[in-house]
Parts: sequence; C-alpha cells; structure tokens
Amino acid sequence: MQDPTKLKKRWEFQRAYQKGSKYWNRYFVIYVYHTRFNYLRLGITASKKVGKSVQRNRVKRLIREAFRQLRPRLKTGYDIVVVGRTPACQLTCHEAEGRLSDLFRKASILNDSTRKAEEEHPRATLQASAKRHEAA
Repeated sequence: MQDPTKLKKRWEFQRAYQKGSKYWNRYFVIYVYHTRFNYLRLGITASKKVGKSVQRNRVKRLIREAFRQLRPRLKTGYDIVVVGRTPACQLTCHEAEGRLSDLFRKASILNDSTRKAEEEHPRATLQASAKRHEAA
C-alpha cells in the first residue's frame, strides 16, 4: 500500500512538473501542485548532477528533515516536489530549513502566523497550549 504522504509514481511527479507552479533559489527548486485532498504529499529528487550517491542521499535527508520541521506550518492540499541542486550539499540542516521556508513562503503555502506568535510571546503561547491540552 502506498504511503499517503509521499509522491512515488512517475505520473504524480510529472503532474507537479507540468501543471504545478515552479519556485527556485540557488539550492532547491520546488514544484507546487494544488490537489483536492486535505493532506500534504512530498516528492524528492536529486539527479546525478548533484554528485555521487553519498551527496545525493545527504541532500535528500536534508530535504526530508527540513520538511518534517516545516510541515506543521504548511497549508494542506498540495503535492510538493523538491529538487535538490548541487550547492545544497554544503548546507547544514538549519540552513536547508531556512532556504526551503523561503521558497514555501514565496509559493504562499507557509503559515507564518503561528511562528510569529511564538516569537513575540513565547510564554503566552505555552500557556495557551497548556490550557488547550487541559481542556481536551
């Protein structure tokens, strides 16, 4: 059975490439395709231009981890394909997260409201989440 959070089939990638919107920076290219589903799906590619298998796998791990960190702040209902570029090999995990969040912000699929609220009032945010947890 297919994992609903991953793009695996060739036609899913092709649909994102052909019908989706494209955003890029020096490190990554993302294709964002709006779907009718209520969840996010991620596809990752790193071609042989990136380097040998060690470098390609490192870039894919960086993308996966950055996406995991950003996922709660992303809007649902999208298929996202992230293409790793050669300079991404030099990024740290924190830098990769920052570069991807810039692209997601450009694509208007990043909700910054939760992040700004936490930065402005971290204690108030903790208290509010504790109250919600008690009420549940």
